[in-house]
Amino acid sequence: MLRVDEIKRIVKEHGAAGYLKLQDALLRGRQQPNGEKIEPVRPERFSIRALWEALVGPCESTLGFVQDQMGYVEMPLREEVTSGAFPSAVGQLINARVIQGYEDNAGFIGSELVEVVPSKLRGERFVGFTTLQGPKVVEEGETYQDSSFAEKFVGSRETKRGRILSISEEAIHFDQTGQILSRAQNLGQAMLQDREFRIVRGVIDADSGEALYAPGGTAEQLYSTGNNNLLTTNTPLVDWTDIQEAMAHHALNTTDDRQADDALAAQPIVWMPRIILTAMELQGTVLRIVNATETRHNNTIAGNTAQVLAPGLRSLSSPIIDQATDGDQWDDASDWLIGDFKRQFAYKEIWPIQTFRAPAQNEEQFERDIVARFKVREYGDIIAVDERFVVKVNAA
Repeated sequence: MLRVDEIKRIVKEHGAAGYLKLQDALLRGRQQPNGEKIEPVRPERFSIRALWEALVGPCESTLGFVQDQMGYVEMPLREEVTSGAFPSAVGQLINARVIQGYEDNAGFIGSELVEVVPSKLRGERFVGFTTLQGPKVVEEGETYQDSSFAEKFVGSRETKRGRILSISEEAIHFDQTGQILSRAQNLGQAMLQDREFRIVRGVIDADSGEALYAPGGTAEQLYSTGNNNLLTTNTPLVDWTDIQEAMAHHALNTTDDRQADDALAAQPIVWMPRIILTAMELQGTVLRIVNATETRHNNTIAGNTAQVLAPGLRSLSSPIIDQATDGDQWDDASDWLIGDFKRQFAYKEIWPIQTFRAPAQNEEQFERDIVARFKVREYGDIIAVDERFVVKVNAA
């Protein structure tokens, strides 16, 4: 941990900006010219009280929160505090722990179900994969036709979410560095949990009130017999034959609409499912099916038939699906989905997770003894760009 005198020495030699640059490098880790990698310094190795006293001054003369002092307190350095290096230094520590919490994604599956699409626009149109017209026959001497997008599109949705994290004078005086950084990490984890919740419930289309799939800008149920992506026959997930039934349903019922103006309009889509998505109650079953080293059928021992049907097929499970039965379009945790999810679902990201500090001279400083405030936010949401690459299977 850097002591107060060490921070003061760095600031004296290199200025406040030089110290902030050094601290940022320590938090990120760096590689030496000889190739040796220096591991990042954990944020809890720093002290917010030490930062305050090095960058601002002794707590006893710069903080209003002084236990043995009564009556009127002159605060001549408050303006320097709010516009100085301290909020930036603490902001680096908080951002590092927010990101640490956000990236601690063991057990989270949302990123494996969607393709992240950065965007600067709100409410824009997304063209589905199967709307781009394919190649046309070109006779000798004729011109090639322009490829154009049909009028089919899906509307997008976005939501902005975030919270405020405040640092009080008491937190500095009592050096509650650990508690503040723990709150920052928990906030990052909560942001990830919220994103996961929206993605998983969106993928299973749990709620009719959410405009997950909006062809032509009008929201509709994603999995339906009309879209040919709902296997309505009772097909509980028991063994590889159920996977085969879902794949056969897709082969017979799901067609490509790119050639809507010629005789090939009903051609099937060449499709290879990559993921089976289930509730946790089916996790053991699907792992046995997908990862079996051999299968037995009619007293014949063979390789894993599921992997022959769909090479590389993986299983993903989430407790969010087990508890999703309160959704008006998802009422059975035994139902399951199979498909190439990233070709059907996108996460439109206007802002990735970000950390900002409040500007100087906000009312919270005077009214609540808040020295620094930080905002953590994220702006985006899941949308379905097509309906033809994931099949929902009714178990009962």
